[in-house]
Amino acid sequence: MPFSDVSWVSSHNSHANKFASAENVIRQLATNQEHSVYEQLSRGVRGLMLDIEYRNGSLQCVHGFVEFSLLRDLILREIIPFLNEDEQCIITIDFETRGDAELIRRALRDLLEQIPDLERRIFRVNDKHWENHTEWPTIAQMREADQRVLILVDNSVVASNDMGLHYRYNVTMENHWQGSLDSCSPRYGIADLHVPWSMPHIAGFDKTWTRLFSLNHFCCSTGIESLRRVNPSRIGGGDNGWGTLFPRMMLCIDESGLGRKPNFVAVDWVNIGDVHEIVDYMNFGGRLGVGQRCESGLDCATGSCSAEKVCHCQPACSESTWNATFGENPRLPSNTAAIIRHAEHLLLVPLLLLLPVFL
Repeated sequence: MPFSDVSWVSSHNSHANKFASAENVIRQLATNQEHSVYEQLSRGVRGLMLDIEYRNGSLQCVHGFVEFSLLRDLILREIIPFLNEDEQCIITIDFETRGDAELIRRALRDLLEQIPDLERRIFRVNDKHWENHTEWPTIAQMREADQRVLILVDNSVVASNDMGLHYRYNVTMENHWQGSLDSCSPRYGIADLHVPWSMPHIAGFDKTWTRLFSLNHFCCSTGIESLRRVNPSRIGGGDNGWGTLFPRMMLCIDESGLGRKPNFVAVDWVNIGDVHEIVDYMNFGGRLGVGQRCESGLDCATGSCSAEKVCHCQPACSESTWNATFGENPRLPSNTAAIIRHAEHLLLVPLLLLLPVFL
């Protein structure tokens, strides 16, 4: 299965978490996640969105003016240990940069030279392994080559294909993170002279690989407000619930004009709500989530709100699968995705019990 056919859970401001905040009140006010980056990865997150800035002679992980940790320390203490422990995992790191782009580029180059356990695992689109590939390599091929870390950067000055720092706008399309969660518009469009919402292939390479799709699903100017809004007792199960996130995803699929599911679903407070279940559904099929509070069918993934104001599933959708919801599409995952799930230690599906060759 090509990398471009798989969906992953991403954490927004992964570094801005309560573990890194410790007892620092200012940091606590700027957090967007509960657990450490290592713990997020252990719980199934595979996309890390990190804001970095060159300050006081080093690269810092920041959220606005608030400093959380040195990027070097985060990599050495949390990312590298997990990569070493789980030899099947594939991680995407998405850098949002602040400040002097040239300084950041040089600092990243030096940092990668100092951390060979990361540098040797970086996926490079222009690597000789993939020169004859007409599409993204498969998950198995990326693992076999041990190129298991895809890095994206938001600034063309920081980007370097040779270092594996891929210019985000050449590789992905994404919706704008601002605005309400009941709308969806491109973050970069023709008016900004960036990637059009409907451009189907990556740019900057002599390849026609599928452009990846990032869904930004988070709100608010503070982590405190977003924490309040992800409360599962809210309508739709909160911002990360089936009744809010799944309809938003379907809206963005429609608005993008490409008819493709997102590769990355990025949320605040990734430990709260249903994002992992929803991404599982996108990859493996199954049943739509029910049980959330609702006022109408618009608040439910199933489109059905009971008289008791609870999302439920009518008999017609009781066996709903991703294929049934999304329609026929050549990029839908196949049953072999179960192998990926097992290897990632996300969930042991009953089918695998019948297939000991994969255990």
